[in-house]
Amino acid sequence: MKLTYFGTAAAEGWPALFCRCEACAAARKLGGKNIRTRSQSLVNDDLLIDFPADTYDHMLHGGLNLDAVRYLLVTHAHEDHFYPEDLANRQEPYASPRAPHVLEAYGNDAVCAAYDRVASIEYNTALPDVVSMTEVQPYEEYIIGRYTVYPMLADHNQAEKCLIYVIKENDTGKTLLYAHDTGYLVDSVWDFITEKGFVFDLVSLDCTHGKEPARRNHMGLQTDAEIKERLIREGHATASTVFVVNHFSHNCNYLTHEEIEQDAKQYGMLVSYDTMSVEV
Repeated sequence: MKLTYFGTAAAEGWPALFCRCEACAAARKLGGKNIRTRSQSLVNDDLLIDFPADTYDHMLHGGLNLDAVRYLLVTHAHEDHFYPEDLANRQEPYASPRAPHVLEAYGNDAVCAAYDRVASIEYNTALPDVVSMTEVQPYEEYIIGRYTVYPMLADHNQAEKCLIYVIKENDTGKTLLYAHDTGYLVDSVWDFITEKGFVFDLVSLDCTHGKEPARRNHMGLQTDAEIKERLIREGHATASTVFVVNHFSHNCNYLTHEEIEQDAKQYGMLVSYDTMSVEV
């Protein structure tokens, strides 16, 4: 199983569009791994996680091959994670010839409502022919192509049923815990992980607040370390499990990618950057 990070920032991006703070100034000056676009990841080459407006940039500059993508999981309806207006560009005449397969998208009720709003526009009547949308429920099992997917509840926007995902690659058994945007995992998630007996090969954790000890809505590095320690203690991760922290804000009290790496190293965790791939 391979996970590629195409976007690794919070909603504003890093550097943020209009921001003149020290961290954004450093990113503009240094470039490279310090430039972070909005959140999006790809499992292998066919299962995309989230669809921000920056998908276009990821296709142009990040190497994202949308022709190979068959499935889309959406975590929640915030625009930095789901921008359905761009899905409309998959229909003719914006994309010609017609796509050879339907893109299967999955999300909560708010994500489905956002999709329906775009599909209801008069000039988007062909959208359901090229992008299907299925509502998923927390703690249910879904067979999606060659994957088994388990949505779980995130601690994020309390007005929405935001989701994190367990994704199992059926032919290899490799299993990913993808936990963005969320605070410390809620009790029902821990109970479900225990019930299913998951042992994760790869864990990707929200680190929006960086040095701050955040536990609600988003997390910081210390909270990520707590989750790692508990997963290992309870047998859901091993010494060979790869842990990655991801989804950073320019307000996280770090100035550079290198600074985050220095602190994450002490916890045995990798720090994501745009276009980074991890294979397990």
